[in-house]
Amino acid sequence: MRPAPRRLTVLASLDVAGYTPLVERDERGTLAELAAIRRHVLRPTVTTYSGNLFKTMGDGGLIEFNSVEDSVRWGMAFQTAMAARNASRGEYPIRVRVGIALADVFVQGNDRFGAAVGFVVRLQQAGPPGGLAITHSVKWQLVKSLAAQFTQRKTVEMKGMEEPVEIFVWMPPGNEAEIQVPEPAVERAPPTAMAMPAALAAAPAMAPAAGADVPSIVVLAFDNMSGDPVADSIADGIVEEITATLSRIRDFTVIARNSAYAYKGRAIDVRNVARELGVRYVLEGSLRKAGDRVRVTSQLIDAASGAHLWADSYDGVVDNLFDFEDQIAERVAGALRPSIRAAEIAFAKRKRPDSLVAYDLVLRAMPHLWAHRRDDNAEAIRLLDKAQELEPSYGRAAALAAWARAQHIVYNWTTDIAAERAAGQRLVDTASANADDDPTALTSLATAIMLLFGDLDRAQHFTDKALSLDPNHAWAWTRRGFLNIYRGDAAAGIPCFERAIRLSPLDPFSFNCFIGLGLATFALGKPEEAAKWTQRAMREKVGMTWAYRDLATFLAHAGEIDGAREALSRLVASRPHLTLAGVADAISFMEPSLRARYLDGLRIAGLREI
Repeated sequence: MRPAPRRLTVLASLDVAGYTPLVERDERGTLAELAAIRRHVLRPTVTTYSGNLFKTMGDGGLIEFNSVEDSVRWGMAFQTAMAARNASRGEYPIRVRVGIALADVFVQGNDRFGAAVGFVVRLQQAGPPGGLAITHSVKWQLVKSLAAQFTQRKTVEMKGMEEPVEIFVWMPPGNEAEIQVPEPAVERAPPTAMAMPAALAAAPAMAPAAGADVPSIVVLAFDNMSGDPVADSIADGIVEEITATLSRIRDFTVIARNSAYAYKGRAIDVRNVARELGVRYVLEGSLRKAGDRVRVTSQLIDAASGAHLWADSYDGVVDNLFDFEDQIAERVAGALRPSIRAAEIAFAKRKRPDSLVAYDLVLRAMPHLWAHRRDDNAEAIRLLDKAQELEPSYGRAAALAAWARAQHIVYNWTTDIAAERAAGQRLVDTASANADDDPTALTSLATAIMLLFGDLDRAQHFTDKALSLDPNHAWAWTRRGFLNIYRGDAAAGIPCFERAIRLSPLDPFSFNCFIGLGLATFALGKPEEAAKWTQRAMREKVGMTWAYRDLATFLAHAGEIDGAREALSRLVASRPHLTLAGVADAISFMEPSLRARYLDGLRIAGLREI
């Protein structure tokens, strides 16, 4: 087998200092600010200095540069912009640490692997919040005037390094006094190919188009920025594919291609287009072609304010044009769904209580549903039940309410399992009769059925139907992954979770894929790896205490008994009624041998039988 190719490159690693306290103080506000930083500071500066942001991980990321000088100038521009942004945040600034080093890495597609990646991450962790940390090999290659700005030299111990490492530090002008090189943080595993962001902010809210019950979007013709006439047909093909793909998503309405095409070649104001077509959101983009290389950029715009909610770029080759069009359409659909959902949720929260309708109540319930906390789940049930009262035949509300009841059981938040199952059954009956063409409702229905009653065949029927209607529905792929595990085919579940993350990396529910990957690797006999996935999910979703149950059983099977007991004590602290018998009833949907091994882990950790 041919070894993976290696490359000497320049890597920059960044993360948010003090991320967990920030999230614990104000989760939604912090996530909103992080998303805004990515859109308005990180991506624009990376583009300016020809970097490639090839991986993001919750509160951090990895960027590759072809030039040492470009990487350092990017770091200075980014941190200077962050210092200016933080000046208005008062006592809760978001300070980012950046480390830059030469790295000899393995190359696989758009990912980079190897010990050098881990070194750059540790270098960043040893750097000062709000500043840059570079190695001697980077400083040595800078022009004299740039190198001279790194006035602070430190020697730090790094895990995995036999000798102390000499690093050089820079802070934005006016912040030099804040230089403090911390002790290396608790070791964070070097990012893997599956690393994806969890942070998704509530985007700016806007008024809906008159008479619109669901969000609506128009995909405008993409601009040909290359001057090559051939690029016109390529751009039109991409827009056709995106429009067709978005049309499968029932979470919003897509304006017909013919109506959108009427604006091609015209100087337009997106707000006028929105008023004329009656849409809330506008997707526009551009295409550049150089030889056989093609770069497409696209951006989602709030039609009322003109604010940009999301943007991304895609590179491909003309020889693979049809595959390229499919990939762009898939990625745009995956990114737009959570971005529009977030904007709609933010808008629903701003409405007066007496103006709320069932649709808005469902939107407001969603963040509580995916919070995976008992009080939030109870609030989701309250909002969804109210939506049901307003519209008794609203299939999505019923399906999501059934899912919420299932979570109350599965995560051991209730002692009256029979009552929750009975309520869930009534909701499942309502949803089954009214969720025919709604992939989100069908996915929610499948989830409720598998968790409440363990009817995996019926759950798979609804999951398959959701994916036939919308092949890019990330939640449905997540549920298919769990279904495979529960049936005893964990290996088949892993690609489903990976696809869900790839489809919707910005989704606030993507942490659930890490939970799934943990259970899948445990089922495949890898409890140490399973524990790492679970810990990662818990870092992504702060406050999710039920996952200590998974962590306790995985650590117990890995032989880490002290860690297992500690995890169990954290779980039981909020569930003093918890017993093995109760857990066994809650996870009755699992394949018998997996269920038995799972319960054995909790037994080893010390959970009482009854």
